[in-house]
Amino acid sequence: MYQSTMLMQKLSGVTLLLLLCQHACFLSASENAKQSVTCEGRSASLSCESGHIHVLGANYGRTDGKTCSDGKPPGQISNVKCSSKTTLKKMTVRCNGKKSCSVQAVNSVFSDPCVGTYKYLQVSYECHTPKQHITCEGSKSNITCEKGVISVHHANYGRRNLLTCPHESATTTHCNSDQTARLRSRCNGKKSCHVEASNLALHADPCKKVHKYLEVMYSCKIALSHAIYRPAFLHKSRFVFVQMFQSTMLVQKLSGITLLLLLCQHACFLSASGNAKRSVTCEGDSASLSCGSRFINVLRANYGRTNGRTCSAGKPPGQLSNVHCSSETSLQTMATQCNGKKSCSVQAVNSVFNDPCFGTYKYLEVSYECLKPKQHITCEGFRADITCGKGVISVYYANYGRRNLATCPHKFATSTHCNSDQTARMRSRCNGKQSCHVQASNSEFSDPCVGIYKYLEVTYSCIRV
Repeated sequence: MYQSTMLMQKLSGVTLLLLLCQHACFLSASENAKQSVTCEGRSASLSCESGHIHVLGANYGRTDGKTCSDGKPPGQISNVKCSSKTTLKKMTVRCNGKKSCSVQAVNSVFSDPCVGTYKYLQVSYECHTPKQHITCEGSKSNITCEKGVISVHHANYGRRNLLTCPHESATTTHCNSDQTARLRSRCNGKKSCHVEASNLALHADPCKKVHKYLEVMYSCKIALSHAIYRPAFLHKSRFVFVQMFQSTMLVQKLSGITLLLLLCQHACFLSASGNAKRSVTCEGDSASLSCGSRFINVLRANYGRTNGRTCSAGKPPGQLSNVHCSSETSLQTMATQCNGKKSCSVQAVNSVFNDPCFGTYKYLEVSYECLKPKQHITCEGFRADITCGKGVISVYYANYGRRNLATCPHKFATSTHCNSDQTARMRSRCNGKQSCHVQASNSEFSDPCVGIYKYLEVTYSCIRV
């Protein structure tokens, strides 16, 4: 790591500690993840010799100018702000829970997030060794954990091969209905869970007249003490050990190595959180996000419960015991409600986020940053001319609809709940360019609220390449 022993001698103990912590953070983040990069037009092959595939992240687009660039003209690799929000979901549906999978990196599979740009598919995944539970259509079964509680990784109702639950009506292998969120809501945090594989019970029939099965990948997790795996020092930097351990005798018994590991964990958290703001709102209350003169960009969000202490005052143990409760739609909901605004208020209630875990008292946890982009408003029927005098366009958020009555006033401006997220489309049309022209019309974006006078709202920055 160090080529000069003289440099090693000059480094202070504090510097060495910081370098070690930085190295530990990297190892912690990338320890078990595999990486796959596939150029456009080829097939991505993911495999796990032992265990099953669990996709962590995926993008079909372009985020640098070097990957998959051989022989390509500069105009096809200059847009490095190209991403497709649907990539992760599509890779999850096709690969999660399998030992191997092959997916073509083509526009017909992922659509085209940036016309004219030569793209590539980048996937990060882990090889899990969970249990697999199969229930043939029309049957009922129990998912159980002798030790620990159920934690669902992936669930699909449909048919992905012809061998499982053989039947005369098993005529396709491309029948998918992602049931992960539903099964997590039903089963996570429990020792046993009763499931029924039927169109009625799962509210889905992804392929009519095909005999299906419910496939669930899960693990049995042993719950750790909340004082250990969610230490209080994650929220404050002073008196780290006093907050985590109430007994000074325990602190004195900690070895130097243990102290180093705890400090590294604390450093990793501070590095990951950066300048992000954090909001926690108990169920039934309203979350208020604010950025002063800047604009909100939501980074992470979850409506559910991941520990037993947050929003626990006065609640019975039965409403706090499920700490594996998450809603996969939380981030999309918060992004739609808040991104590009200077402030927003969202109720932490089931009617907004659905109920990911019945009987559990939940809370809304949001991490967001305050950006200083430009905002461009184009009233319906007019043309948007987005330009950058210096640099190229990088779109943060775009919406075609109406989120307030003051913008583009009109006699048909009668609702403030008209949303149609156009971020992906505007990124495809504008990112990496110095100017971009788009018509704010229903024919361009479809009509999210018939009879309402709308406007196109875009928040973006001019980034120097």
